[in-house]
Amino acid sequence: MRLIVVEYGAVMRGRTSALIFSVTLLGFAGGIAIRAWGAGQEHAPEQLLSERDRARLLAAGKELFLARCARCHDERGDKPLKTGPPLNERRLSSEQIARAVSGRLRDKTEEERRSATLYISSLIKAKDSEEKATPKP
Repeated sequence: MRLIVVEYGAVMRGRTSALIFSVTLLGFAGGIAIRAWGAGQEHAPEQLLSERDRARLLAAGKELFLARCARCHDERGDKPLKTGPPLNERRLSSEQIARAVSGRLRDKTEEERRSATLYISSLIKAKDSEEKATPKP
């Protein structure tokens, strides 16, 4: 009888650790899947906003940009950089800007990052508008 108890205990210990490992692995996989699914759910800066909301976000984005980014990029993003053209001359999509902002401002809230993305997008669009309005000789 004692021999059966010892064998049963050894078998159950192996199964318990396999079960714990499986549950842990499943939890990690589920967490990764949820995070990947949620990444596509972020608000795009180009979503329809009321004029008042857009103005509020642009003002907040400008304030954050001036505090955290203007030292290297200047107030309007027109300072030449060692790594390439000025920020407002780069042909960046809103998604590219949002990824960069999320990395640089990871300590800020989602709305703060969204406002900075909207402000930077407006700098690039303003530069594009200026170029289109200027007649070429």
